[in-house]
Amino acid sequence: MKFLKVLLTLLIIYPLFFASSISANTISPAINRVRLAQGQRSIASLDFQNSQNMDLEIVATPYAYNPKTDEISSDKEDIFLRVDTDTFNVKRDEKINIKYEIIPISNLSNGTYFNIIALTPVMENQDIQINASISQLIILDIVDTNNDVKGIVTTDYSTNIQLVNRGIPFLTPLRLKYSITNASNYVLTPQGRIDVFNEKNTYKPTYIYVNKEEQHLYPEEVLEDNIQINSWHISDIFTKRIVLAQITNGLDSNSQSIEVEIRSYTIEIAIILTLLLLSVILSKYVIQKKTKEKENIPTGNKQKKKKQINRVKKSSG
Repeated sequence: MKFLKVLLTLLIIYPLFFASSISANTISPAINRVRLAQGQRSIASLDFQNSQNMDLEIVATPYAYNPKTDEISSDKEDIFLRVDTDTFNVKRDEKINIKYEIIPISNLSNGTYFNIIALTPVMENQDIQINASISQLIILDIVDTNNDVKGIVTTDYSTNIQLVNRGIPFLTPLRLKYSITNASNYVLTPQGRIDVFNEKNTYKPTYIYVNKEEQHLYPEEVLEDNIQINSWHISDIFTKRIVLAQITNGLDSNSQSIEVEIRSYTIEIAIILTLLLLSVILSKYVIQKKTKEKENIPTGNKQKKKKQINRVKKSSG
């Protein structure tokens, strides 16, 4: 979704009065992702197609790009691209190939970095405006020299599963919350699955898929989501449940396993049964006590009480 936003930002934000000269032109590929080991450099290229009914003069300019804020910068410290020839003449209906060099900045840490090459038309007044450009996004992944063959490898991310609410069997759902923190310099696309089952496997597990939208996780960002599980099985009352997660970072084949145990409800059941038993015992004791008190009342006292009752009745009559 973020890359789609990038493309929309880079390809269609320009004034209407430039539409006749640049709107139908194309650039390919729109995104170029490159992996380089530290100290390496690479040659890449893009194709520009002039679909207008006139010749164009275009300028190729590299910029730094921040995908989190969509900000474009000309700060040289953040630009790792170099275009030897910055001005090109393109005839109508002509396609040209523009080469550029990817030169990582010295002492650049392992991670993912973003630049763009903006192709901007030079108008008759010789003004050059970036908002009239179409651009290619270059994504650079810097890896260790030892990982150049293996690809991008990182373990600098963490997954946590929190038990929010155990729920009440057959009444309220189980609630969980997972969070994935990107502690690396790479852009991750975490994915995986969370299984919820009981330790005796008496029923089919419940599966929850993580980050189905394939949301990108940038450095120092946290991906969080809440999970609600409504299904219950009678065995959940007496058997503890297991939450098992297998999470990958979207860059390598390594995965993280996280396991959380949810205790059964035997303690609660024992407490309820104990309270019920105590209530029964207490009620029985009270009833027996009252019965004994009635049996222990002397006969004379009973007769006196009867006479008092009769007198009251006569006086009232």
